[in-house]
Amino acid sequence: MMVVVNEKQVEVDEQTTVAALLDSLGFPDRGIAVAVDSTVLPRSHWTTRLSDGARLEVVTAVQGG
Repeated sequence: MMVVVNEKQVEVDEQTTVAALLDSLGFPDRGIAVAVDSTVLPRSHWTTRLSDGARLEVVTAVQGG
């Protein structure tokens, strides 16, 4: 099935969770926020399975001034 991550289409298995997708795409373990279909998803819900057509926005915190 297909999902969209930061405006890029990604093919995933039906059993793929948010956490597994982030790991497979190389996102860091800390310092990121995830929204699925425009709703912020708490880290405690990253075990949620993705659905076909889901749209994810992943934002990485950047330190600096």
